[in-house]
Amino acid sequence: MHRMELFEIRDHLLFPVFLRDLTTLDRVGTREILDLCSGGGGPWFRLVRDLESEHDFSISVCLTDKYPNKEAFERALSSSSSEIGFDPRPVEATEVPADLGGFRTIFSSFHHFRATDAREVLANAVERRKGIAIFETARRAPKTVLAICFIPILVLFLTPQIRPFRWSRLLWTFVLPLVSFVLWFDGWMSCLRSYSHEELSELVRSLSCETYRWELGTQSDGFLPVTYLIGSPASSQNPSEAYGRAVFPTSSTSNGVLAKQVCR
Repeated sequence: MHRMELFEIRDHLLFPVFLRDLTTLDRVGTREILDLCSGGGGPWFRLVRDLESEHDFSISVCLTDKYPNKEAFERALSSSSSEIGFDPRPVEATEVPADLGGFRTIFSSFHHFRATDAREVLANAVERRKGIAIFETARRAPKTVLAICFIPILVLFLTPQIRPFRWSRLLWTFVLPLVSFVLWFDGWMSCLRSYSHEELSELVRSLSCETYRWELGTQSDGFLPVTYLIGSPASSQNPSEAYGRAVFPTSSTSNGVLAKQVCR
């Protein structure tokens, strides 16, 4: 089955935190992360806490988005002290402002880009000599597609536990189940729009050179497999050398500064 150019009703995150094997960013010279297409903040709320509590290791994260969710970003600030900041400007992943440094990450959003735009996202990282890591759970695979069918049940179970409590949330979940439908529909569209290994290889084929390296693979020890594409300047360590299982390597070229409220 080929990738399909379809639309989704809204952006959302389907996967739990799966990055449990992080070791150290010091080996590649940065503790700064520039998260693109952040939406509501992605997994960084928990990842930052996990790194500190389990590995006694702190990083700084700058959240960005084409349509910044400032309310969610403000919550990230209030709940994470100074570890998570944000840039209030609309940030295009295809043309990241030059003043935003750090190792780039994209979680569960890369399939939203058409092939030409997806290549521009990668090319921009190469041109700026910034590392980039892309993680996707959406796959055109039976197991992933089947899991999407359980989203409505999951929504019914989790909605009453969401805080702050809102009657409107119950209305659109239980009385008029629009939320369940939207997440179910978008889940299917995400799978159909996802990039296969072959398609990702084709995207980076012309971007591979002596000064920039790519690593493509699948992390399969969780409930759902996670496809990852990792790029880093050749002057950095090979991702799989810096991280035994190649889950989250980083670049040695990082000059971004994380402010308490704004990343510049």
